[in-house]
Amino acid sequence: MSLVPKSLLARTALVIVFALIASQLASVLLFRYYSQLPRFQLVAAGYISHLKTIRAALETIPPAQHRDFLLKLREERGIRVLPAQRINAFGDDALEPAPNIPVIRAARERLREQFGPDADIFVLQRPQRPGPTGEGKTPPAAFITKIPVGDGYYWVLFPQSRIVEQDFSIAWAGWGIFGALLALAAAVFLVSRVNRPLKSLAAAATAIGRGQQPPPVTEMGPEEVRSVAVAFNQMRDDLKRLDQERATFLAGVSHDVRTPLSRLRLGLEMLPADPATRADLERDIEDINDVIDQFMDFARDESREPLETVDLNLLVQGAAERAQRGGLPVTLDLAEQATLRMRPLAMKRVLSNLIENARKHAGGEITVRTRREGGQMVLSVLDRGPGIPPSEVARLKQPFTRLDASRTGQSGAGLGLAIVDRVVAAHGGTFDLLPREGGGTEARVSIPLG
Repeated sequence: MSLVPKSLLARTALVIVFALIASQLASVLLFRYYSQLPRFQLVAAGYISHLKTIRAALETIPPAQHRDFLLKLREERGIRVLPAQRINAFGDDALEPAPNIPVIRAARERLREQFGPDADIFVLQRPQRPGPTGEGKTPPAAFITKIPVGDGYYWVLFPQSRIVEQDFSIAWAGWGIFGALLALAAAVFLVSRVNRPLKSLAAAATAIGRGQQPPPVTEMGPEEVRSVAVAFNQMRDDLKRLDQERATFLAGVSHDVRTPLSRLRLGLEMLPADPATRADLERDIEDINDVIDQFMDFARDESREPLETVDLNLLVQGAAERAQRGGLPVTLDLAEQATLRMRPLAMKRVLSNLIENARKHAGGEITVRTRREGGQMVLSVLDRGPGIPPSEVARLKQPFTRLDASRTGQSGAGLGLAIVDRVVAAHGGTFDLLPREGGGTEARVSIPLG
């Protein structure tokens, strides 16, 4: 199963989101390399500079003024400086190394460069809450560093806010999510502008495939899609013109041929001839007349006939009665309810063509059956003839096509099944020629009840 989505919208959204994620990652890496790390170094340098300044001040200011200096430093800078002995107020083992977050790591490296390899940054031991800034711990309230001053030591308690910056990871994540939503909204807007005319094209193409005449599609959307719509409308007009020319040609030929046929029939009645010869000539004239009727049926535009709610069983019974009057045995197997919307005249041509096709090429008893199956009305004409090879089914639905075995001694122009296929397609249904169980053929027409 492919992991790549099939729809244009999903693919566009996926590409935009991936591009946005890649852009955000690149931005974070560039920000970290060119902005965050240099700021960490600058903060660390400022921290060490404060420590050096405090040490220098304590070494130069008279001891009597240390107290005033330390109070002023605490009030103005928030930095507490305690003599080494005062740290005992925190208790034994009260200190632990500061968390190894990037800014502390940079400050620790500079601290050891200035005050020796044993120098370190500590924090008071206290319960820590999980947080995003360093190995599961939130920054402490103050960082504590021991600096030598003269012959003694001082502890410097530096506010963490002067070293650790505010964490913007939540803001970055929020901006990423907001950007993804904007990208998805943009994808929906852009693809909908493309999909709308494409859906119209697909619906119009489906209608043309069913033998219908859809209205011209709206020429809208991007230039590429609009050019496709223009080409489709031109193709639609060309097909319509060709169909009209075909219909006009067939109707004209049928009319021109029917007139001399009428004269031949009249002359045959007046001609003294052998009864057998006359009967053969009359059959030939009827065969030619049947071909003309097929031409006329093929030239008709079924889409012009309005849809009506009709009981299919009544049409089947009428077709069976006409066949039985002609000496053809027809057995009916009808559903209890077979009402649906259809074009009754066109459906009558379907029934007569299927029954006539079974009579010509199968002979014997013919069964006409109606069934309701899965939201469709199924009409089947079954015979016990030689059957139709599956490889020939598609070809037989084309105009002017017949099986080779049917060309000997059989009349017809090969339009019957083509007419059936076109009428069924105009109803949104399907036409199949299937092998019948026990031998023969089932001509099955399936039309949606909707």
